Amino acid sequence: MKKIRKYRILKMLSVAMLAIVLLTGSFAKSTDAASTGISHVKGGVWLPVPNVGGAFYYVTADGAIHSNCFTEDGYYVEANGIRFLGKSILGATVVMRNSWLTAAEAGNFDCFLGNANAIRSKLASSLKQYRKLTVYNNNIRLTSMAQDGDSSYMVDRLGLYKNSDINGYSIMVGTSLGGDRKTIGQGVGDVDLIAYYDYDVLRFFTNSISRNGDLVASAIYSHWQDTNEYGLRIGQWVTVGDTMIRYMPSTGQGLYEIRAAF
Repeated sequence: MKKIRKYRILKMLSVAMLAIVLLTGSFAKSTDAASTGISHVKGGVWLPVPNVGGAFYYVTADGAIHSNCFTEDGYYVEANGIRFLGKSILGATVVMRNSWLTAAEAGNFDCFLGNANAIRSKLASSLKQYRKLTVYNNNIRLTSMAQDGDSSYMVDRLGLYKNSDINGYSIMVGTSLGGDRKTIGQGVGDVDLIAYYDYDVLRFFTNSISRNGDLVASAIYSHWQDTNEYGLRIGQWVTVGDTMIRYMPSTGQGLYEIRAAF
């Protein structure tokens, strides 16, 4: 009973502090930052975000809402201070991870099949022949049909490949990425529309592997679109959240090797 009463008191205090923080529009910064640039915070409880289903704040005993951090149970809290139970990506609900998925743990990619099938249906209804997502034992490929005179052939646009050498993955990018800041175009065949969908397929890849998949997807997008806000470099490992990324250029494509940072 002592634990229950203590939790109730903590929850009441936390709710009060939550109201204050929401009114002021500020979030407490996490402490004890690791070399990854993302802090690890202990001793908190999960409290629901008012009027937002499946969303939670991580609140410590002093009433502080933490952001851009990993909690002691291994989940990532985003920069806005919110952790979602899952993210809706192109018709699939990707459950948020509390650990990095290594290549060994992924097995024969069976864990990707359910969400990949939902995304494939969404792509087929929205983009017709322009995009197709296929899951194989050791890779997932997003392809499109290209035409050369009277003949047609498949072109790889995005791919997630198991890389056992680093117990991680290689992500191949051979398409324009719309990113989370790009305006969606108007119709099927519009370049901006396809780029938006391609970026969400990349988000499906990274969120299925990393605890902070949107951050990893944003880093790859930023580098591929030339702004490189996260400082990715050729042949050198750069830490982004819980993930290390190394860029390896190839003709007409970019190859991003990724592995767990810790």
